[in-house]
Amino acid sequence: MLRTSGGIDGSAWPLVLAATLAASGCGGDPYRTLTPFERHIYLEPTPVATALAFTRAVAGFDASCMLGGDGQAWCWGRNEDGALGAVTTSTCMGGNVPCTWQPVASQATLRFADFSIAQRHGCGIDTAGQAWCWGFGQGGQLGDGQRTDSRAPVRVAGKHDFAAIDAGRVEMLSCALDRAGAAWCWGPAGGGALGNGTTDAAAEPVQVLAAQPFTSVGAGDGFACALDASGQAWCWGTNHYGRLGLGRAGAATLPEAVVDGHHFVQLAVGGQHACGLDTAGQAWCWGFAGSLGDGSGQPQHSDRPVAVAGGHVFTRLWAGYQHNCALKSDGQAWCWGPMGVLLGFGSEANPTSPVAVVGGHRFRTLAVGGVATCGITQAGQPLCWGMNNTGAVGQSNVDP
Repeated sequence: MLRTSGGIDGSAWPLVLAATLAASGCGGDPYRTLTPFERHIYLEPTPVATALAFTRAVAGFDASCMLGGDGQAWCWGRNEDGALGAVTTSTCMGGNVPCTWQPVASQATLRFADFSIAQRHGCGIDTAGQAWCWGFGQGGQLGDGQRTDSRAPVRVAGKHDFAAIDAGRVEMLSCALDRAGAAWCWGPAGGGALGNGTTDAAAEPVQVLAAQPFTSVGAGDGFACALDASGQAWCWGTNHYGRLGLGRAGAATLPEAVVDGHHFVQLAVGGQHACGLDTAGQAWCWGFAGSLGDGSGQPQHSDRPVAVAGGHVFTRLWAGYQHNCALKSDGQAWCWGPMGVLLGFGSEANPTSPVAVVGGHRFRTLAVGGVATCGITQAGQPLCWGMNNTGAVGQSNVDP
């Protein structure tokens, strides 16, 4: 379902949605009237305009990417500072921002084993375990020892053998996991986001100081979290909204254990929150109130994990900037968060607990970003939903 009716007053929307529109370049006044183009909202899963076959989906703040079976990355959406790793000629937002409305090949000479994009930069790991980054780099996010932008991929310093990488949710931080289980982060370090006991920034990878190896790591907006082999989650960095899950206020410059003794099989790090999936398939979230999905009519930020409502048993979990999605064993997708337009259930309402994505689709993987959500069905079809004002849904709209 496409909604293009313009002219609703911004004050009728949650302020968080207005903030998201502002962050994606649509202006900062939460009470102004949204233009018809800003109302290009897809409330239900919609096929991406491509005949390409994909195996994995990746979401940035206001762009989306998918990997083909050969490791080639294809992206669509906002391309400011070359974040998509591709040359694009079209624009959005009144012609002020480079965007692409359909998939374009990203870093065509590279083949990726892992891939991630933020709002203004991207990173990937090639098949030999070498990390590459491109785009906005003035905070050291590209990891090459410089603090300059680069539209061409630059090698992340250190010759590490990486297995996974996360460019974060905006443009503040990049983290990666090497094959020995050590986490490495680089970029701005306000509040200790690099996890090395300091608040110093770094333009090349510095090792997160931990007593144990990790099995996964994720970067958020000025913070990061990782999971160890026992299922214990650890977080570090800034602690706005309690997003470190430490049961206390205040930042952490070293990894600290998420409280309450949960054993997680998967960890998902969002922009202002994090979530974990326990051994029984129960999802738990902490941090920003609207991201928790706990069914509360008057949600409160939480500095410790709270159970996602509904008694659902999930098998996989993904966190976006503020919303989340998960899969059940049959491939059905469920989403929750403060912006109903991103949840794929055919409505702009803002539910406080998970809702089923409509259309009867069965997914094998999902990608959850800032303004859009995408997935690949079990039949291999790429679908997206949410706001297409930057092209993140992959529909060929024309900027007025």
